[in-house]
Amino acid sequence: MFYNIIFGFMLPWVLVLFLIRKQPVLFIIISPVSALISMSINAIGYYFGFWNFKPLFDKTPTISAMPFDMGLYAVLGSLLIYTLSKQSVRLNPVFIILIFGLFTTFLEYIAFHFTFVTYGNGWNIGWTFISYTIAFLGVTTVWIVSKIHITVVV
Repeated sequence: MFYNIIFGFMLPWVLVLFLIRKQPVLFIIISPVSALISMSINAIGYYFGFWNFKPLFDKTPTISAMPFDMGLYAVLGSLLIYTLSKQSVRLNPVFIILIFGLFTTFLEYIAFHFTFVTYGNGWNIGWTFISYTIAFLGVTTVWIVSKIHITVVV
């Protein structure tokens, strides 16, 4: 669990400190939304036995993924919105979302390769990419709705 906290929670937040100083409101609004979406997807995945993450806890298996939910995935969702709002060369937002989905899937593939993540019940790396892409689409949707209704969002 120590590595989950270091690599899943602390390191991602330390790496984006400079961006948090530039866009604090964006991170304050988007990070909790990203974490909530991640926790929801993980709860569903654990419930149906699609994946497990080390260390395994019998009573509440989602505990092992919590540092990643509140760290890496919250940061990546915020970075996605930062990238969409600040890109100097206008790229198609769907393309950027797919790139973020591929990058996150690649990170999970590394964890899968080293058996930190195991799959079950027909789950595979392709479904992982789809779940991350759907999550990033959800974060983007919340950002668009927030921009319409909250004037402080970038």
